[in-house]
Amino acid sequence: MKLTNNQYQDPTLKDWIIRTASLLFYLIVIGLGALFLFPDYWHWWLLLFIISTILMAINLNRNYACRCRDCGYEFEVSFLVNLISPHGVDNEGSWQWVECPNCRKRVKATVIKVIKDA
Repeated sequence: MKLTNNQYQDPTLKDWIIRTASLLFYLIVIGLGALFLFPDYWHWWLLLFIISTILMAINLNRNYACRCRDCGYEFEVSFLVNLISPHGVDNEGSWQWVECPNCRKRVKATVIKVIKDA
């Protein structure tokens, strides 16, 4: 966890649309890559998959943080945590399975938007 002066807010409809569109673009690129690159050029598809996954994690790391559903603490997580932790959507919104640095519980933390320092 890194300490910042960033402020946070709940994602807006525009944020949901942008995130969904980028996820669909990612899936289309990976799917078309699999269609055209398998089986002869599988190593290029693997490289495409790794690079696009890293770019998605970088985007998530720069623009989103987490809010603990138990204690309400808001925090940012590292790139590696964003890359390997489970993510999902439920009736309370987007979530990420992480450990809260405040209450030290592993929880489904709500994903919130980062408002960058002015």
